[in-house]
Amino acid sequence: MSNEITISKAEFKLDLEAASIRVLDYVPERITPPIVIINAASPYLTPSTLGTQYDLNLELVVIASTATNKKATENLDQAIHDVLNAMPRYARVIRVNEPYNLQTNNAEYLSANISVELEITI
Repeated sequence: MSNEITISKAEFKLDLEAASIRVLDYVPERITPPIVIINAASPYLTPSTLGTQYDLNLELVVIASTATNKKATENLDQAIHDVLNAMPRYARVIRVNEPYNLQTNNAEYLSANISVELEITI
């Protein structure tokens, strides 16, 4: 059984993948960059009207491919650029946060988070 929240995230993932962006809607056991991971943001849902319209808040973790510091920075900038250009019309970018080093599985990756909201009907 699916619900509108799960369906909306799946459609958003497909729209990003249509722009040749590698996307996961869960945190994998092993990260293989370059990749974008869709996470829930806080607050997860906020009402946008008095009816059944809600804003689904998500955080995209953009992870650049490994390289020297200079090249990794360029790779991350390009990945952010690609994600912003791939945003579907129903998604609103709230902000792009500063780059940081994501540490996972004894590795470090240059990353940045993009906050977005999708308007959905429940």
